[in-house]
Amino acid sequence: MVTHIKKRRHMSACEKCWSDAQRNSRWPVLSVAEEYQKLIAVRAAHPCTPEEQAGPDAAKCPACGRMTLHQYTREAMCGCASSHDI
Repeated sequence: MVTHIKKRRHMSACEKCWSDAQRNSRWPVLSVAEEYQKLIAVRAAHPCTPEEQAGPDAAKCPACGRMTLHQYTREAMCGCASSHDI
């Protein structure tokens, strides 16, 4: 039985990394998904900004006013509001 629920971390893809992965993919040697995984690992020490992660068509977060609501999932990439609060 589950007695607690862990706070959800970002599950939406980083749109900047995904775009870079599509541009850098060396298919059939390395798929876009594999390139994305590689970029995420390389950029772990210096991650993309919440605005970059949210994508060019992001919406404004109601909590902080930044353009950080993911362009597809509307998840708050800034972390100041959960998807369920929006």
